[in-house]
Amino acid sequence: MEYCKIKINKNIENLLNQNNIFFTKIKKRKIFKRYFIYVSQELLRGGEYIEEYCRFSTHLHKIGSFSYTGSILPSYTKVGRYCSIASEVEMFAYQHPLNRISTANFTYEKNHLFINKASIDKIGRCFPVQDYNPSSSIEKLIIENDVWIGKNALLKQGITLGNGCVVGQRAIVTKDVPPYAIVAGSPAKIIRYRFDEKTIERLLKIKWWNYHFADFHDINLNLDINKYLDILENKIANNKIQKFISKKIYLKELLKQSIF
Repeated sequence: MEYCKIKINKNIENLLNQNNIFFTKIKKRKIFKRYFIYVSQELLRGGEYIEEYCRFSTHLHKIGSFSYTGSILPSYTKVGRYCSIASEVEMFAYQHPLNRISTANFTYEKNHLFINKASIDKIGRCFPVQDYNPSSSIEKLIIENDVWIGKNALLKQGITLGNGCVVGQRAIVTKDVPPYAIVAGSPAKIIRYRFDEKTIERLLKIKWWNYHFADFHDINLNLDINKYLDILENKIANNKIQKFISKKIYLKELLKQSIF
């Protein structure tokens, strides 16, 4: 995956400030100019964006408001709102072919010098590798809303982490995690759910993450969750609060601003 390395100049600094984008490793705005950010070529060509009031490490991907990540996640990652992603969260390595004579790289890669040299020395040319894309299994990584991922978690490509779920520290997640499930272990298994089934249904129906948390300022956080939802549902039904429409910064705009 090719990344474009973008130095933070004054234009980019202003763009980030205007859109309330923060970075984990940059505690003071005045030292922005010492840092680089990284965006994949694929995202720059597309129409992906990030919402305001979020916090990144150094590599950008789609992310929603009020979410933060302390980890470097792949560019195909899509993160919703109100997510908390700890440091050192990683992805599985690329899959080697399991149905060929060997899992060694002579069966699927052309760019290893020592393998090429060995083949040339023996048969006078590089070994004829048949088509195989080790990254072809990478479809997506979808992290929905209100997801908490603990430090050192290991995630398989192609999975979806459902709304409200929790991934324990050092968990190895190989399949989708249902909404509001708490998973842990190797491989990760469901330990329990954060709430009972009816409460989860209410949470998924109300989609509270579509709103700005500051609109909840007058609801006691220590209330029983269902009493909390009673009040919140009433606010929504009576139009006392509106869905939060976030400002968006399109990633290709960063590259445009970097050339000035």
